[in-house]
Amino acid sequence: MVDFNNKISIIVDKELKKSGNKEFAKKRNRLISEGVISYGVKVGEIRRVVKKYFRQFQKTEKSWLKVVKELMSTKVLDDQMAGLFLLGFSLKNFKRIDISEIEKLITRHIDNWATCDAISSEVVVKSLKNSPKEIKTLYTWAKSKNIWLKRAALVTTVKLKNKTEDWQEVASKILSSFSKEKEPIVKKAVHWLEEEID
Repeated sequence: MVDFNNKISIIVDKELKKSGNKEFAKKRNRLISEGVISYGVKVGEIRRVVKKYFRQFQKTEKSWLKVVKELMSTKVLDDQMAGLFLLGFSLKNFKRIDISEIEKLITRHIDNWATCDAISSEVVVKSLKNSPKEIKTLYTWAKSKNIWLKRAALVTTVKLKNKTEDWQEVASKILSSFSKEKEPIVKKAVHWLEEEID
């Protein structure tokens, strides 16, 4: 028997699979990475599906993080994005998530720039905006060997602009960790943050 958490994940996955468009999936995969598996569901539609099920189950579901992990573990881009949007909704409506849990999601499940940027803007920013003392976590991520933690540190910093005090100082400190960066996916985020500072 499937437990309740997995049941929500399965329902979301089935609806996304049904809504998919193979041509759009091919275009998206060329943009993100040929190795990405995608049903080809547009971001707006993924949000709509997530919002529908979040509203339906928000009074009965006790651990949205379990549902998120289930969706993230599929390695299907559309499911992963759904999981991230779901986590974003739960952060907005319920208690906060520990930054160490977000770090685990990144290191275990993120493998492309699209989901990395989504978790940065949908989850990390919301979490840090409510806990400014935890911004120091971004400095640790910036020095990580994991490219997705490094990119998340940069993208989160971009997205925190005008949302946190001392942003300029935080951004400069983050950038100082990337003077010798060689990884292209991280260098693009470095350039993005540099443009925001100028």
